[in-house]
Amino acid sequence: MSTRNVNPRDDREAALWADARRDAAWSDQQQAALEQWLEGRPDRQDLLRRHEALLDDAAVIWATQRMARGKPARRARLALAPIVGAGFAAVAGAVVVLGGGLVPRGELIEGSRGVPRPIALADGSQVRLNGQSQVRVELREHERRLRLKGEGFFEVAPDKSRPFSVEVDGVRVTAVGTRFNVDQRQTAAGTAVEVEVFEGIVRVAGKGTAVHVHAGEQARVLDGVVQRMAIARPELETDVPPWAKGWLEFNEATLASVVQDLERATGVEVRLADPSVGRVLVSGRFAYDDPENALAAIARLHGFKLTRQKADQYVISGG
Repeated sequence: MSTRNVNPRDDREAALWADARRDAAWSDQQQAALEQWLEGRPDRQDLLRRHEALLDDAAVIWATQRMARGKPARRARLALAPIVGAGFAAVAGAVVVLGGGLVPRGELIEGSRGVPRPIALADGSQVRLNGQSQVRVELREHERRLRLKGEGFFEVAPDKSRPFSVEVDGVRVTAVGTRFNVDQRQTAAGTAVEVEVFEGIVRVAGKGTAVHVHAGEQARVLDGVVQRMAIARPELETDVPPWAKGWLEFNEATLASVVQDLERATGVEVRLADPSVGRVLVSGRFAYDDPENALAAIARLHGFKLTRQKADQYVISGG
């Protein structure tokens, strides 16, 4: 098997530089730092060119494509902030409203494959449910409890008398008024639960351990053990998860996990011809409104071969 030898750390840095250069606030100091990072490194220069090409391929964000009417991608992405503040479900088309004036008890909502689904709860909270995910909602007199399978982004209406909690795979995430993302995913070490906090504070409880996670931080729970760390991209503190905006964003993620996320978000089916291909680390940002383009870009970057078998079915193999 012949593949391009890509340093995962350089790949991630190149992806971040490529994105930063698109900002109108790009400074001379940043340019000097970039030139220093690239100096004498044709491999890094090649990675930067490839990641800039990926961003050009990605066009604009899925949600703002329909609202910004062709504005440049970076400007459209920044314009999301006031929209989200008014309720991010407004940008997503049709919204499922649970309960109306009633108190829903045990209502199950399922996200269709490839169709992220916005949900407005009767308490004023909002949920965006990723594809191949489901949530059971129980709004009670003294608590608000949601049981999740898959991935969801939660914008919680404050109510100190009724804590809001999300339970998934034995992990409980509790908040009063905040915005956070919860993702249940399969890893080589087993099922992991990942929590990213964008506003406020949440309490993440595993088996016998609990950690308070603040805005700009994330927690990863594996085998009941909670680990807390900073979010890789600080601007996410006041943003929403990339998948909720039509992007898939990865920092040194295995190709196997990238494929898992792409299948969930878009509905495509991707088979890895060789397990070693799935262990390759991928960094970058891809628009999931064109999954074939994203897969082709990843294949080009790492020297793989992408084969389309039929509509929405692909195979990735060594080049």
